[in-house]
Amino acid sequence: MEKYLLVAINSQYIHTNLAVRYLKKYSEEYSNKNVQIYETNINNQILQIIKEIQEQDPAVVIFSTYIWNRDYVFKIIKELRKIMPEVKLGVGGPEATYMGDDYLLKDEQVDFLIKGEGERAFVKLLEEKIEDIRGIYEEQMSHNLDEIPFPYSHDEIMKESKILYYESSRGCPFSCSYCLSSIDKGVRYFSVERVKNDLNIFLKSNIKLLKFVDRTFNINKERYLEIWKYLIENYREGITFHFEINANILDDESLELLKKVPKDYFQFEIGVQSINYDTMEIINRRNLLDKLEKNVREISKNIHLHLDLIAGLPYETYDIFKKSFNYVYDLKPEMIQLGFLKILKGTNMEKTSEKYGYQYIEFPPYEVLYNDFLSYKDIVRIKEVEKLLNHYYNSEKFEKSLNYIVKKYYTSSFDFFEDISSFFKMNGLLDVGHKELSLFNYFVDFAKYKNFADEYFYEYLKFDYLKNGKPGVYPQWFKSEKDSDLYDVTIKNKGYKTTRDGHKNSELEIFSFNVLKEEEKNERVALFFDYRNGKVYEIDFLVEEI
Repeated sequence: MEKYLLVAINSQYIHTNLAVRYLKKYSEEYSNKNVQIYETNINNQILQIIKEIQEQDPAVVIFSTYIWNRDYVFKIIKELRKIMPEVKLGVGGPEATYMGDDYLLKDEQVDFLIKGEGERAFVKLLEEKIEDIRGIYEEQMSHNLDEIPFPYSHDEIMKESKILYYESSRGCPFSCSYCLSSIDKGVRYFSVERVKNDLNIFLKSNIKLLKFVDRTFNINKERYLEIWKYLIENYREGITFHFEINANILDDESLELLKKVPKDYFQFEIGVQSINYDTMEIINRRNLLDKLEKNVREISKNIHLHLDLIAGLPYETYDIFKKSFNYVYDLKPEMIQLGFLKILKGTNMEKTSEKYGYQYIEFPPYEVLYNDFLSYKDIVRIKEVEKLLNHYYNSEKFEKSLNYIVKKYYTSSFDFFEDISSFFKMNGLLDVGHKELSLFNYFVDFAKYKNFADEYFYEYLKFDYLKNGKPGVYPQWFKSEKDSDLYDVTIKNKGYKTTRDGHKNSELEIFSFNVLKEEEKNERVALFFDYRNGKVYEIDFLVEEI
């Protein structure tokens, strides 16, 4: 039987492609054709991918095409056309839907496009004779999304190493001018019972992270509360559920429920993007800043938070962007995802780009170069800040030392990241990779350069260094003070089987003040770092063996 090959080229090995799995499962339900999946990532060599596709001996090849793999996909298609001229080659996904039919079908040498939602359109393609496959295939799903089968096999959900993706709805009620989701009007849902059944499968699996791809999960209150309650009632340790939410619309009932979520069980991504009112008005994304701040601080107590910012939006100058950055930083999420505006085909931002003087890269990722409000040099400067933000904030490895420096020596968190990125650039460190130990050493060099390297900084940095794991080496700036007798007693009291096992999986260090509680007064304290559970305990110097 002739083979139809669905090709997914992901951005990283740990990712999975939900779209091709939907197409395969849907085709198994509504056709009898031989549909298979070939999945790899952009780190694989093009020649290797071509070889592996050719070895599959397909009659039809369909590529799932996104902003991050588009150029890669079309390079492969061009070479496949040479060695497999008889094979039908096509593309689906966002880049196939919005790039322009004539351009793709003629200039990029593909035989067909699957536009928009792919399930029904793919089955329509499967009904044709292979020699007749040509042109555009397009058909939207009905409001009854339950007709789409569960996308994953048993083997896939038993793997611990992969991130899996899941959707409980399609569409978005909002009209953010930069987002492709604004093009499709209305929201359709899988039934709550169907979602619960699917989540039950994931709860019984080995996966560690499930990312909901719903554009805004918390739209329908009755629905999202029922799903969250189900997950809370069926809690399983070791799995995290990731949701993209609008924090502006969380009410008191939602906040009360979220207090019951076990730590590390939920992870929220919240798009702030900008706090400038003129910007929010133009992009059709209106944050209620006081309510947003209140809600974020409330849920941050037990929920891992990612807050998003976009640089390059209309009416946001460099100084105004700094204010948006400082607002988000002060909310102390686990991660600040600083992105740069992409002028995506089909969006309102693309249609109005000339009005705001936008110049942007005309190939993926279509990223802004400059506009009437930010120069190219401004954009580059913010990109430099982003690198150091990832090194010293988003890594979560410098929590106490970073907090100390920013609070004591800066009135603006953005100013700190400007300073340290300038230091990295001055020393030729900005555009190269760095090991963890090197980042600690560079932080010391920066603190010395700025005359920030006092006793408190070193003690906080020592804490951060030990918190990240059992040290293999101790850097020169690390002034260690031990108490071997206290250490051995503590190991026994903490339930280690042997002293050797305790020394292997823990550390005890004496600090000149209580770093754990950030009480900056000269009272020595012993802290025990237990790497079995990642916790740090304050130990009484007079502790006796239990």
